[in-house]
Formats: sequence, structure tokens, C-alpha cells
Amino acid sequence: MREVMDDDHVDDIYDYFCESDTDRLSVAQDELGSDYSEDEIRLVRIKFISEMAN
Repeated sequence: MREVMDDDHVDDIYDYFCESDTDRLSVAQDELGSDYSEDEIRLVRIKFISEMAN
């Protein structure tokens, strides 16, 4: 993932999901703003959910 995305974006989105009460995509997009694409948020969300499940 880090090969195709900016490391700072990955870290920011991941940190958002760690601190957030919800993993809803629409809420994340509103909170993170237009600096982060929907695809970036979706990819990091999948990574976050996968890691939390393990």
C-alpha cells in the first residue's frame, strides 16, 4: 500500500480510524477532508479492519 500512497496519508487515515468511534466511510471523508481521496480512505480502512480483526 505504501508503494502507491503517500506515507503521511496512510498514517493520518490510520490514526483517524484508531481514534474514531465509527469506521463509516462517509464520516471519515467528512472528517479527513478533500486532501484524501475516497480510494485512499477505503484502502486504509480495509487495512485497519484487517489488522484489528487479527
